[in-house]
Amino acid sequence: MAKTKAPRKTLPAGIGKVLKRLHYPLDMILLCVRWYVAYSLSLRNLEE
Repeated sequence: MAKTKAPRKTLPAGIGKVLKRLHYPLDMILLCVRWYVAYSLSLRNLEE
């Protein structure tokens, strides 16, 4: 039987460094990315 991996509790070090330098909250960035992918919005539409 194959063991299932436990979910990761921390981010890898490289990703953590990138996230520290963000100018906007992470939840706002993820929301915009979700809308961009789901609704084929342009970046101009997202900005408005």
